[in-house]
Amino acid sequence: MINKNLVTAVLIEALKTAIILLTLLLISRFIEILPFSGLPVFNRYITAADLLVAVVSLAAIIVFIKAGFNAGPAVDELFRRLPGAGTLLNYFTGIVAVLFAYPAFQPVIFPFIKDFEWIYQSLFLAVTLFLLAKAGLYIYHASEALSRVIISALHPYKEIQPK
Repeated sequence: MINKNLVTAVLIEALKTAIILLTLLLISRFIEILPFSGLPVFNRYITAADLLVAVVSLAAIIVFIKAGFNAGPAVDELFRRLPGAGTLLNYFTGIVAVLFAYPAFQPVIFPFIKDFEWIYQSLFLAVTLFLLAKAGLYIYHASEALSRVIISALHPYKEIQPK
């Protein structure tokens, strides 16, 4: 039986995070349309808007990762038959955060590393591949439990016990 309190907790966390992320998105869009947002900050390639949007993006990434970690224990409780579902959620939250961070920080970082953009790209590629490998290995180690969940979902009245 699904615990309605846990489902409610996960939904509240998701909705709270969505509201905060939407607010941060609106703030960054407002920053970009300000008349003085084109003001150069460090050099002529980095504007005030680029820097402020990067800071707001960092806040959004922190909020998103925190929401994933907050929802992890509730997801573990909701999916008891799937050991470590919250950990898997955290890996995928990290992957999404990295994929969001890559274009968010590009305008601020690339002017400093003009001939070495490959370092920036390699760093994000390495972090993404690391998180994907962790998630893949985690799914591999939980494959027996996943198989039992799938089989018992296909035959809901027959309980499959481990040998």
